[in-house]
Amino acid sequence: MVGQSTGSTFGRICIYGMLIILSIMFIMPLYWLVTNSFQLVGSSSTFLPTSFHFENYYYALTLIDYWGFARNSIIITGISVVIPTITSAFVGFGFARLRGPGKGFLFMMMLSTMMLPGIVTQIPTYVIFFKMGFINTFWPWLFWALGGSAFSIFLYRQFFASFPKDIEEAARIDGCSTFRIFWNIFVPISLPVIATVSILAFNGSWGGDYLTPFMFLRDDKYPLATALFSVGYVFPSGQQKIEMTQVLSAGLVMFVLPIIVVFFIGQRYLVEGVVSSAVKG
Repeated sequence: MVGQSTGSTFGRICIYGMLIILSIMFIMPLYWLVTNSFQLVGSSSTFLPTSFHFENYYYALTLIDYWGFARNSIIITGISVVIPTITSAFVGFGFARLRGPGKGFLFMMMLSTMMLPGIVTQIPTYVIFFKMGFINTFWPWLFWALGGSAFSIFLYRQFFASFPKDIEEAARIDGCSTFRIFWNIFVPISLPVIATVSILAFNGSWGGDYLTPFMFLRDDKYPLATALFSVGYVFPSGQQKIEMTQVLSAGLVMFVLPIIVVFFIGQRYLVEGVVSSAVKG
Protein backbone atom coordinates (compact mmCIF):
# COMPACT_ATOMS: atom_id res chain seq x y z
CA MET A 1 0.00 0.00 0.00
CA VAL A 2 2.85 2.35 0.87
CA GLY A 3 4.59 1.55 -2.40
CA GLN A 4 1.41 2.15 -4.40
CA SER A 5 0.80 5.45 -2.60
CA THR A 6 4.39 6.56 -3.27
CA GLY A 7 4.14 5.58 -6.92
CA SER A 8 0.82 7.36 -7.31
CA THR A 9 2.24 10.53 -5.73
CA PHE A 10 5.31 10.41 -7.98
CA GLY A 11 3.08 9.97 -11.03
CA ARG A 12 0.96 12.98 -10.10
CA ILE A 13 4.11 15.06 -9.53
CA CYS A 14 5.39 14.13 -12.98
CA ILE A 15 2.05 14.95 -14.62
CA TYR A 16 1.69 18.30 -12.88
CA GLY A 17 5.33 19.13 -13.58
CA MET A 18 4.83 18.42 -17.27
CA LEU A 19 1.64 20.49 -17.30
CA ILE A 20 3.47 23.41 -15.68
CA ILE A 21 6.28 23.22 -18.22
CA LEU A 22 3.86 23.08 -21.16
CA SER A 23 1.82 25.95 -19.70
CA ILE A 24 4.93 28.11 -19.46
CA MET A 25 5.87 27.24 -23.05
CA PHE A 26 2.44 28.32 -24.30
CA ILE A 27 2.22 31.44 -22.12
CA MET A 28 5.70 32.77 -22.91
CA PRO A 29 4.90 34.03 -26.45
CA LEU A 30 1.86 35.91 -25.15
CA TYR A 31 3.89 37.34 -22.25
CA TRP A 32 6.64 38.42 -24.64
CA LEU A 33 4.07 40.08 -26.91
CA VAL A 34 2.52 42.03 -24.03
CA THR A 35 5.86 43.18 -22.57
CA ASN A 36 7.12 44.19 -26.01
CA SER A 37 4.00 46.30 -26.57
CA PHE A 38 5.01 48.56 -23.67
CA GLN A 39 8.60 49.17 -24.82
CA LEU A 40 9.81 52.39 -26.37
CA VAL A 41 9.43 52.40 -30.15
CA GLY A 42 12.70 51.30 -31.74
CA SER A 43 14.14 49.79 -28.57
CA SER A 44 15.20 46.17 -28.20
CA SER A 45 12.89 43.64 -26.59
CA THR A 46 13.50 42.70 -22.96
CA PHE A 47 12.09 39.99 -20.73
CA LEU A 48 11.05 42.52 -18.07
CA PRO A 49 9.84 45.94 -19.27
CA THR A 50 11.92 48.85 -17.98
CA SER A 51 9.20 51.40 -18.77
CA PHE A 52 5.59 51.41 -19.84
CA HIS A 53 4.74 53.35 -23.00
CA PHE A 54 0.97 53.21 -23.26
CA GLU A 55 1.13 55.53 -26.26
CA ASN A 56 1.96 52.47 -28.36
CA TYR A 57 -1.68 51.43 -28.06
CA TYR A 58 -2.77 54.88 -29.17
CA TYR A 59 -0.45 54.65 -32.19
CA ALA A 60 -1.76 51.16 -32.97
CA LEU A 61 -5.33 52.48 -33.12
CA THR A 62 -4.65 55.71 -34.99
CA LEU A 63 -1.72 55.21 -37.38
CA ILE A 64 -3.78 52.78 -39.45
CA ASP A 65 -7.53 52.42 -39.89
CA TYR A 66 -7.65 49.91 -37.05
CA TRP A 67 -11.41 50.15 -36.45
CA GLY A 68 -12.12 49.87 -40.17
CA PHE A 69 -10.12 46.67 -40.38
CA ALA A 70 -11.83 45.46 -37.19
CA ARG A 71 -15.20 46.07 -38.86
CA ASN A 72 -14.08 43.90 -41.79
CA SER A 73 -13.04 41.18 -39.34
CA ILE A 74 -16.44 41.34 -37.65
CA ILE A 75 -18.24 40.98 -41.00
CA ILE A 76 -16.12 38.02 -42.12
CA THR A 77 -16.29 36.38 -38.70
CA GLY A 78 -20.05 36.89 -38.44
CA ILE A 79 -20.56 35.21 -41.82
CA SER A 80 -18.12 32.41 -40.98
CA VAL A 81 -19.70 31.67 -37.59
CA VAL A 82 -23.46 32.10 -37.92
CA ILE A 83 -24.14 30.53 -41.31
CA PRO A 84 -21.88 27.42 -41.06
CA THR A 85 -23.17 26.70 -37.56
CA ILE A 86 -26.69 26.47 -38.98
CA THR A 87 -25.95 24.76 -42.30
CA SER A 88 -23.62 22.20 -40.67
CA ALA A 89 -26.41 21.31 -38.23
CA PHE A 90 -28.79 20.61 -41.13
CA VAL A 91 -26.24 18.43 -42.94
CA GLY A 92 -25.24 16.61 -39.74
CA PHE A 93 -28.90 15.90 -38.99
CA GLY A 94 -29.38 14.50 -42.48
CA PHE A 95 -26.40 12.17 -42.18
CA ALA A 96 -27.48 11.02 -38.72
CA ARG A 97 -31.27 10.61 -38.98
CA LEU A 98 -32.36 10.47 -42.62
CA ARG A 99 -32.17 7.53 -44.98
CA GLY A 100 -30.92 7.69 -48.52
CA PRO A 101 -28.89 5.73 -51.07
CA GLY A 102 -25.15 6.39 -50.86
CA LYS A 103 -25.38 8.26 -47.56
CA GLY A 104 -22.39 6.45 -46.07
CA PHE A 105 -20.29 7.05 -49.18
CA LEU A 106 -21.15 10.76 -49.22
CA PHE A 107 -20.27 11.02 -45.51
CA MET A 108 -16.86 9.43 -46.13
CA MET A 109 -16.27 11.76 -49.09
CA MET A 110 -17.15 14.72 -46.90
CA LEU A 111 -14.71 13.57 -44.20
CA SER A 112 -11.98 13.06 -46.78
CA THR A 113 -12.02 16.79 -47.54
CA MET A 114 -10.60 17.36 -44.05
CA MET A 115 -7.37 15.69 -45.17
CA LEU A 116 -7.00 17.99 -48.19
CA PRO A 117 -4.75 21.01 -47.47
CA GLY A 118 -6.56 24.27 -48.10
CA ILE A 119 -3.66 25.68 -50.13
CA VAL A 120 -4.30 22.99 -52.79
CA THR A 121 -7.67 24.51 -53.74
CA GLN A 122 -6.67 28.13 -53.16
CA ILE A 123 -5.71 29.04 -56.74
CA PRO A 124 -8.61 27.19 -58.50
CA THR A 125 -11.01 28.84 -56.05
CA TYR A 126 -9.48 32.23 -56.78
CA VAL A 127 -9.89 31.71 -60.53
CA ILE A 128 -13.55 30.74 -60.11
CA PHE A 129 -14.43 33.75 -57.97
CA PHE A 130 -12.40 36.06 -60.21
CA LYS A 131 -14.46 35.01 -63.23
CA MET A 132 -17.63 35.53 -61.18
CA GLY A 133 -16.50 39.08 -60.28
CA PHE A 134 -16.38 38.43 -56.54
CA ILE A 135 -12.80 39.55 -55.89
CA ASN A 136 -12.55 42.32 -53.28
CA THR A 137 -15.99 41.43 -51.93
CA PHE A 138 -17.20 39.31 -49.03
CA TRP A 139 -19.25 37.03 -51.31
CA PRO A 140 -16.65 34.19 -51.29
CA TRP A 141 -17.01 33.88 -47.52
CA LEU A 142 -20.78 33.66 -47.90
CA PHE A 143 -20.53 30.82 -50.42
CA TRP A 144 -18.00 28.99 -48.25
CA ALA A 145 -20.26 29.43 -45.25
CA LEU A 146 -23.29 27.99 -47.03
CA GLY A 147 -21.37 24.76 -47.56
CA GLY A 148 -20.76 24.32 -43.85
CA SER A 149 -17.67 22.81 -42.25
CA ALA A 150 -16.66 19.15 -42.53
CA PHE A 151 -15.51 18.93 -38.91
CA SER A 152 -18.64 20.71 -37.66
CA ILE A 153 -20.84 18.36 -39.68
CA PHE A 154 -18.97 15.44 -38.14
CA LEU A 155 -19.60 16.72 -34.60
CA TYR A 156 -23.29 17.28 -35.30
CA ARG A 157 -23.67 13.89 -36.94
CA GLN A 158 -22.05 12.07 -34.03
CA PHE A 159 -24.22 13.89 -31.52
CA PHE A 160 -27.50 13.51 -33.39
CA ALA A 161 -26.87 9.81 -34.09
CA SER A 162 -26.85 9.11 -30.34
CA PHE A 163 -30.51 10.09 -29.83
CA PRO A 164 -32.99 7.22 -29.35
CA LYS A 165 -35.24 6.54 -32.31
CA ASP A 166 -38.25 6.47 -29.97
CA ILE A 167 -38.14 10.26 -29.61
CA GLU A 168 -38.26 10.79 -33.35
CA GLU A 169 -40.94 8.17 -33.91
CA ALA A 170 -43.15 9.64 -31.17
CA ALA A 171 -42.81 13.08 -32.74
CA ARG A 172 -43.80 11.75 -36.16
CA ILE A 173 -46.86 10.05 -34.66
CA ASP A 174 -47.85 13.44 -33.21
CA GLY A 175 -47.67 14.89 -36.71
CA CYS A 176 -44.31 16.65 -36.60
CA SER A 177 -42.52 17.20 -39.88
CA THR A 178 -38.84 16.45 -40.32
CA PHE A 179 -37.98 20.12 -39.96
CA ARG A 180 -39.99 20.48 -36.74
CA ILE A 181 -38.31 17.38 -35.30
CA PHE A 182 -34.94 18.90 -36.09
CA TRP A 183 -35.75 22.41 -34.91
CA ASN A 184 -37.93 21.73 -31.86
CA ILE A 185 -36.35 18.54 -30.51
CA PHE A 186 -32.77 18.10 -31.69
CA VAL A 187 -31.53 21.69 -31.73
CA PRO A 188 -32.53 22.64 -28.14
CA ILE A 189 -30.66 19.68 -26.62
CA SER A 190 -27.57 20.14 -28.81
CA LEU A 191 -26.49 23.50 -27.38
CA PRO A 192 -23.05 22.18 -26.23
CA VAL A 193 -22.24 21.13 -29.80
CA ILE A 194 -23.58 24.42 -31.19
CA ALA A 195 -21.36 26.32 -28.76
CA THR A 196 -18.36 24.16 -29.70
CA VAL A 197 -18.87 24.71 -33.42
CA SER A 198 -19.34 28.46 -32.91
CA ILE A 199 -16.20 28.83 -30.77
CA LEU A 200 -14.05 26.86 -33.20
CA ALA A 201 -15.41 28.83 -36.15
CA PHE A 202 -14.79 32.13 -34.36
CA ASN A 203 -11.20 31.29 -33.47
CA GLY A 204 -10.49 30.04 -36.97
CA SER A 205 -12.06 33.03 -38.70
CA TRP A 206 -10.95 35.89 -36.44
CA GLY A 207 -7.29 35.04 -36.31
CA GLY A 208 -6.64 31.81 -38.14
CA ASP A 209 -6.44 32.89 -41.78
CA TYR A 210 -3.99 35.42 -43.22
CA LEU A 211 -3.52 34.20 -46.80
CA THR A 212 -7.12 33.97 -48.01
CA PRO A 213 -8.07 37.63 -47.33
CA PHE A 214 -4.68 38.67 -48.75
CA MET A 215 -5.55 36.91 -52.03
CA PHE A 216 -9.23 37.79 -52.34
CA LEU A 217 -9.37 41.33 -50.90
CA ARG A 218 -7.67 44.68 -51.35
CA ASP A 219 -6.14 46.88 -48.66
CA ASP A 220 -9.32 48.69 -47.65
CA LYS A 221 -11.20 45.43 -46.97
CA TYR A 222 -8.50 43.51 -45.15
CA PRO A 223 -9.47 41.99 -41.80
CA LEU A 224 -7.21 42.70 -38.84
CA ALA A 225 -5.36 39.40 -39.16
CA THR A 226 -4.12 40.44 -42.61
CA ALA A 227 -3.92 44.21 -42.16
CA LEU A 228 -1.63 44.18 -39.12
CA PHE A 229 1.10 42.44 -41.13
CA SER A 230 0.42 43.96 -44.55
CA VAL A 231 -0.30 47.63 -43.85
CA GLY A 232 2.68 49.62 -42.55
CA TYR A 233 2.45 52.01 -39.62
CA VAL A 234 3.14 55.59 -40.67
CA PHE A 235 3.81 58.56 -38.40
CA PRO A 236 1.78 61.74 -39.00
CA SER A 237 4.92 63.29 -40.53
CA GLY A 238 4.63 60.77 -43.37
CA GLN A 239 7.82 58.91 -42.50
CA GLN A 240 7.26 55.17 -42.53
CA LYS A 241 8.72 53.34 -39.55
CA ILE A 242 9.38 49.76 -40.53
CA GLU A 243 10.85 49.00 -37.10
CA MET A 244 7.73 49.89 -35.12
CA THR A 245 7.44 46.37 -33.77
CA GLN A 246 6.29 47.72 -30.39
CA VAL A 247 3.27 49.38 -31.99
CA LEU A 248 2.56 46.22 -33.96
CA SER A 249 2.75 44.24 -30.70
CA ALA A 250 0.22 46.59 -29.12
CA GLY A 251 -2.12 46.09 -32.07
CA LEU A 252 -1.70 42.32 -31.81
CA VAL A 253 -2.48 42.36 -28.08
CA MET A 254 -5.81 44.05 -28.77
CA PHE A 255 -6.36 41.69 -31.69
CA VAL A 256 -6.00 38.48 -29.64
CA LEU A 257 -8.09 39.71 -26.70
CA PRO A 258 -11.45 38.65 -28.26
CA ILE A 259 -10.06 35.16 -28.92
CA ILE A 260 -8.87 34.80 -25.31
CA VAL A 261 -12.17 36.10 -23.91
CA VAL A 262 -14.30 33.83 -26.10
CA PHE A 263 -12.16 30.82 -25.22
CA PHE A 264 -12.33 31.35 -21.47
CA ILE A 265 -16.07 32.00 -21.57
CA GLY A 266 -16.83 28.98 -23.72
CA GLN A 267 -14.16 26.46 -22.72
CA ARG A 268 -16.64 24.49 -20.60
CA TYR A 269 -19.01 24.17 -23.56
CA LEU A 270 -16.09 23.39 -25.86
CA VAL A 271 -14.98 20.42 -23.79
CA GLU A 272 -18.54 19.25 -23.17
CA GLY A 273 -19.45 19.45 -26.85
CA VAL A 274 -16.40 17.52 -28.07
CA VAL A 275 -16.69 14.86 -25.35
CA SER A 276 -20.43 14.35 -25.86
CA SER A 277 -20.01 13.99 -29.62
CA ALA A 278 -17.13 11.54 -29.21
CA VAL A 279 -18.68 9.42 -26.46
CA LYS A 280 -22.32 9.36 -27.56
CA GLY A 281 -21.50 8.86 -31.22
